Amino acid sequence: MDVKKRDISIDIVKFIAVFLIINSHADIMYAKYSQLATGGAIGDALFLFCSGYTLFWGGTKRFDNWYKKRINRIYPSIFACLSVAIILGYLPINQLNIIEFLGGEFVIAIMCYYVLLYLVQKYCMKYFRQVVLFVIVATLIAYYFFPYKYETSSKGIYGISTLFRWIPYFTMMLMGAWIGFKVKTGALAIKTKWTDIALLMLCFVTFYGIQFWAKRNLAVAPWQILTLPCLTGIVYYLWRCCNAEYFKKIYSTNLGRNIIILIGGLCLESYLIQFYLITDKLNWLFPLNLLIIVVYILAAAYLCRCVARVFSQTFRTEDYQWKKVFEL
Repeated sequence: MDVKKRDISIDIVKFIAVFLIINSHADIMYAKYSQLATGGAIGDALFLFCSGYTLFWGGTKRFDNWYKKRINRIYPSIFACLSVAIILGYLPINQLNIIEFLGGEFVIAIMCYYVLLYLVQKYCMKYFRQVVLFVIVATLIAYYFFPYKYETSSKGIYGISTLFRWIPYFTMMLMGAWIGFKVKTGALAIKTKWTDIALLMLCFVTFYGIQFWAKRNLAVAPWQILTLPCLTGIVYYLWRCCNAEYFKKIYSTNLGRNIIILIGGLCLESYLIQFYLITDKLNWLFPLNLLIIVVYILAAAYLCRCVARVFSQTFRTEDYQWKKVFEL
């Protein structure tokens, strides 16, 4: 682990995203307080932001080799999580389907985003604003014809059953790639200000305010579209806040750094394995059950990552490097 080459803010953002994503799927663990199982839209957006952050750092390479690296990062983890879930008895092998084998809709969307981002980097860097404008217009057009926009379900436009969200979510990865490129080239230097915290809170309150209002009032349900710029603001200003000196001091300690890097590095694996591990069998321990299951998910995610690294090394010509299998 080369700490000097790490981006502290991205490690911290991924650390936060892990808990938000787990919490959003933990509704059955909250029992009658299931409304507290939220944060999934923010967690997904943070994950996508981080996924895009370093994509433009290496310059434009041949597409097949560039995409191969993305596959080698993601799919060993998918196969590892499926294997662990099957071995532990959480997933009957006869229930496997092509969607699970490909990693689920979230991972499939990411793999599509990678293709689009490669095209942006290779052909559209000079027209980046136009690309962003095109995505915004496409989002608005799609939302106009979006059949679920008038629903007042608990999930709103970010619900599992709605595919609309994957159109504007591309903007999150696009933003991450662009900001990462600016930071790498020295065109963007960040110093956290109190206004960043204030704007983060404003975006956060507005995001949930609109969601709460729209889900309970059919007449204003279409205004959920206004949560998208708020979500973008949450991601951007949270990233800026993660550059604060306070977090750098925590990161400078061995314990703080190791915890942040370890948990943040399990972002993908914790997302993939959590669906098999979340249970209401410990609800009689509430709220201690939340802590127990989260620790269990993180432990299983670490196991999956180790298995994924073994898978990855197995299909290479180099000798096994066991130290790298278990390192942070």
